[in-house]
Amino acid sequence: MERGQIAKAIEKWLACVDSRAILKLVLWENIMNRRSIVMKSLMSVLGLATLASSGFGQQKSLQEQLLGAWSLVSIDYVGTDGSRSSTFGADPTGVAFFDSNGQYIISVMRSDRPKYTANDRAQGTADENKATAQGTITYFGTYTVSEADRTINIHIVSSSFPNWNGADQKRVFRVTRDELKLTNPTASTGGGTTEVAFKRAK
Repeated sequence: MERGQIAKAIEKWLACVDSRAILKLVLWENIMNRRSIVMKSLMSVLGLATLASSGFGQQKSLQEQLLGAWSLVSIDYVGTDGSRSSTFGADPTGVAFFDSNGQYIISVMRSDRPKYTANDRAQGTADENKATAQGTITYFGTYTVSEADRTINIHIVSSSFPNWNGADQKRVFRVTRDELKLTNPTASTGGGTTEVAFKRAK
């Protein structure tokens, strides 16, 4: 069939078709396309809402956030007059560990403690023993977390500061991502408070 014959055939077919039917068909296609767009948008919104709800539902408790090993970043003594000082020097070292069975250990020490001349910890001089005692605080025991007031209730089984042996104390704490901050309202010296910052050990 030649092109002219094809064109005439198409013209003849169009003349037979009701223009209103064509218009209805076009309108129907537009409506269906819009419905499809709306449904896709609705499904996307519902999907995002489900993901958000799932995320909130899986938020960890304070105790779960506390679990694991932490490396010391800083430790400051805050006096009753608001003054601050680094009682463990400019570059202290330390670690804290909290396990899921309610056991913990915290250890902090000065990094500039002098070595013993005798290379025997039982043969330290008075000054060496003093530097060790004043430059170290270690204690361990059991703990529970109070979600309501964001505190850790600790029982100290034993400590390098013997006055704390058997004591029950409280630490205010905050966990932000990989940072842990502890405030000890009963500092081991001076009568003020101690503020300690850790980062999660990797």
